[in-house]
Amino acid sequence: MAVTAEEFRQGMRRLGGAVNIVTASDGTVWAGLTATAVTSLSAEPPKLLACINRQGVTYDIVSRGRTLAVNVLGCKHQALAMRFAGLSGEPETERFKDGDWAPGVTGAPLLADALVGFDCRVESILDAGSHAIVIGNIEAIHVAPGMTDDPLCYIDGKWATLTALPE
Repeated sequence: MAVTAEEFRQGMRRLGGAVNIVTASDGTVWAGLTATAVTSLSAEPPKLLACINRQGVTYDIVSRGRTLAVNVLGCKHQALAMRFAGLSGEPETERFKDGDWAPGVTGAPLLADALVGFDCRVESILDAGSHAIVIGNIEAIHVAPGMTDDPLCYIDGKWATLTALPE
């Protein structure tokens, strides 16, 4: 018996994840979206992967511009995460009004006060159903000075954070 889309969605709600804003530039246009489907891939050489919906503008910009930035968010960025998730109704190219954004070495937008920003050139894109797996070669890493905010996470339809367990 095949797993239904609804069963998949309900199961994936239990898989908590760090909240990131994935951005891209084609040299002219910036676009971005909120994503939890981001992970490290390789330390030598440094690579990461991000899964992006193929129906969105951000996918088109990633495909054309071959740039990608992953901005890891802290709890103070919850409203920004909601904006980039499309909850404000703004198009993916018009979500940069809030926050201190600047192009990284690849041209992809980096959030100045993100916990960390990974600035990547796209190595490859693999279409996989409704999404694409984008592999990025990390060209620069921008770490916010001091860990002044807890990481923003999302699980079971709710915003959350990580708390260190007592040793």
